[in-house]
Amino acid sequence: MDLKPLCQRIADRLGIDPLDIKFEEMIDDSRLYIKEEYVAINKNFKNDYVECTKAIAHEYRHAFQIFYANMFNDDRAKRWRIELSTFINTSNMDNTGSNYISQELELDAFAFTKYYLEKFESISVMKKVYGFDTLIEKYININFNLM
Repeated sequence: MDLKPLCQRIADRLGIDPLDIKFEEMIDDSRLYIKEEYVAINKNFKNDYVECTKAIAHEYRHAFQIFYANMFNDDRAKRWRIELSTFINTSNMDNTGSNYISQELELDAFAFTKYYLEKFESISVMKKVYGFDTLIEKYININFNLM
């Protein structure tokens, strides 16, 4: 499965350079390694194009967020800088994971993933958390200009 064309399309949409993709043994679905400049995807998804597309769109959006937070000084960039400096990850989330999923950075990454994949790749994206899809849709409508 060749993911490079997808990576290039998403990177072009976000105005960032494409990142390498590596499949690794991991608990999470995917993770962005900033210093190493690659996206790790759970090796269980190696042959699942849809899950790979979701992981790539989500993690590339995080790369975009870092770029945006460092290049701009608007309210969004300021909020994102604060979240990036106090980032909650899977190792320090609460029992329900609500402090992780409720971060603006995560909501934005999930919203971009849904927006981009449905609009440009014809891939339907639904979250399995009750009510979260409604929140994502509201976020997309409010932040349409940055999608």
